[in-house]
Amino acid sequence: MEEKLNIKDLNIFQKMLKATEKINTVAKNLKVDINKTMSYKAVSESDILEAVKPIEIEFGIYSYPVERKVIETDVLETVKEYNGQRTESKQLFMRLEVKYRFLNVDKPEEYVDITTYGDGVDSQDKAPGKAMTYADKYALMKAYKIQTGEDPDKDPSGDLKGIDNSKKTSKATPKQIEILAKVYKEDNLTKLLNANGLNKLEDLSVQKASELIQKIKERKEEI
Repeated sequence: MEEKLNIKDLNIFQKMLKATEKINTVAKNLKVDINKTMSYKAVSESDILEAVKPIEIEFGIYSYPVERKVIETDVLETVKEYNGQRTESKQLFMRLEVKYRFLNVDKPEEYVDITTYGDGVDSQDKAPGKAMTYADKYALMKAYKIQTGEDPDKDPSGDLKGIDNSKKTSKATPKQIEILAKVYKEDNLTKLLNANGLNKLEDLSVQKASELIQKIKERKEEI
């Protein structure tokens, strides 16, 4: 006769392994609109919590952010001209480093810490909240190896030793696109695309997007 599992006897690693086995794939149900023509799919925080909370309760795991650290912050400035009128807007960019702890409630001296990062961009006071949500969500996803139904690495980037440089170039990430779309608007976005021979922002390479964002933060480029 198989011996009944006593959850309270498990250590934190055993509990997290059991939790990982039970948490199902979480679909990307959240549609994030960048502008009128661009959007992307993401996993919402509520979907992750809905999947994780009952499993943590079942196995006696309590997870929480034990430490948050601001590692980068800047103000992204946008200047827009339309019909002879010039308007300026500013958005706060914030990057957080978060230490997320998974505690064994039956043996509180046992815990696992995971370090994760989150970016937030907002024109008002929501940048910190966005960064925290992003970091916390991905801590849970990575700790429990939660699948989202879509693999960002499913498209091969090509042989790095090959001579076809186009195969070496990965597409810009959704976060990079979001930042650039908020800074480059209307005429400026059109100029950016034309200058790079592109039809849409999603066609930017991750390397080029990084260069543009760095230029914005260093205020070396007039936008």
